[in-house]
Amino acid sequence: MNSLNIEVEDLGQAKKKLNITLPTDVVDREIKAAYQSLKSSASIAGFRKGAIPMSILKNRFGEQVAEDVKVKLIESSYSQAMSEKKLVPVVAPKIEPGSLNVVEGADFSYSVTVEVAPDVVVEGYRGMELKQEPINVSEAEIDEGLRRLAESKSDIVEALRPAKAGDYVVVDFESTIDNEPVKGGKGSNYTCIIGERTLLDGFDTALVGASKDETVETNLTFPESYSEGTLGGKTALFRITVKAVKEKRVSAIDDEFAKDMQFEDMGKLREYVSAELKKVKENNEKERVKNSILSKLIEKHQFEVPDALVKKYLGLLLGRIVDNMRQGIFNEDDRGLKPEELAQKYLPLAVRHVREDIILDSIAAREEIQIPKEELEAALRHLAELRGQAYEAFVGSVERQGALEVIRDGLKHEKVFDLIVASASVQG
Repeated sequence: MNSLNIEVEDLGQAKKKLNITLPTDVVDREIKAAYQSLKSSASIAGFRKGAIPMSILKNRFGEQVAEDVKVKLIESSYSQAMSEKKLVPVVAPKIEPGSLNVVEGADFSYSVTVEVAPDVVVEGYRGMELKQEPINVSEAEIDEGLRRLAESKSDIVEALRPAKAGDYVVVDFESTIDNEPVKGGKGSNYTCIIGERTLLDGFDTALVGASKDETVETNLTFPESYSEGTLGGKTALFRITVKAVKEKRVSAIDDEFAKDMQFEDMGKLREYVSAELKKVKENNEKERVKNSILSKLIEKHQFEVPDALVKKYLGLLLGRIVDNMRQGIFNEDDRGLKPEELAQKYLPLAVRHVREDIILDSIAAREEIQIPKEELEAALRHLAELRGQAYEAFVGSVERQGALEVIRDGLKHEKVFDLIVASASVQG
């Protein structure tokens, strides 16, 4: 298709409106082709297939043909218009058909509003002044690492004593409000760790001093943001029966422990722990440097961001937060916030993520950074291994989710950081 008349209205750096007009000859050609196809397939009583007069076809199927042709014209001309104007939408466009219907002997016009990544020219990313912190692992940090390692390998055994902080307490419970059972307020064989966060404040501390087979009663208040909305802010009586009190039994950190961990002695185990802690610190320092680079570039380059991308990132952030909440993992500052309050709180972070991606994409394009097939495959194999999945199954899942380009872009961004650091003036 050619001979399009395309007018572009700037609605901002990240939003454009295209007014597209298709000339009469293009419209007539599509209408004619539609009726020719219809004539060969339509069935009307009293007429042989393929011999129905055009006037009858137009009278019977005119509205359907006009609608079908409109859809076809929009689909084909939209792609051409976006290509001619070198616009790449970040989300599906909003099509706004004009007031004119598709009719023979007339032009057809419509408008489309698209959100696009702003055309940002990033300057000053080569030769940046960066500061890198020295990476050292102290003996005290190695000792702490060994303690955490021993604790992670500890056994959970029954303790024949009253419960105290750090214990694992297995309980059955039921709750009532004004002597009426609370919906979803009953459970059995629930394990609570005293001192760790629970969905209801006070559930764990109510068990301190309780022994096996003992029943504890306590009043607990549901948070205002509780998932069962009718319970938010209400107080319920909980009857909790202790079925078992368990504790961690941590191994002594000595040569025997080192041998259990498949090391020759404590000296070798300490070397291993030191090396692992150094890797963690190196990764943390790398992330700090990345954030420093991005903060400097964001401060220097101000531009509008597409609302649709911000909403996408915000949705991902909030989804992750909600998933953590369901597992009892809370950011203390998020406790009790309503969904709209959470969205308002994390909106600036979503905007930053969008700015970061736009800046990194701009540099990658300017530097003509590409990811060879073998590099992408190596990254996919590494990710599959981390997830314990077969390579073919993992790649299939990635492709179905449309995440292949996300992984490719991530690899491009890493190359951008490598380029920036390699050209930087680094102070230790």
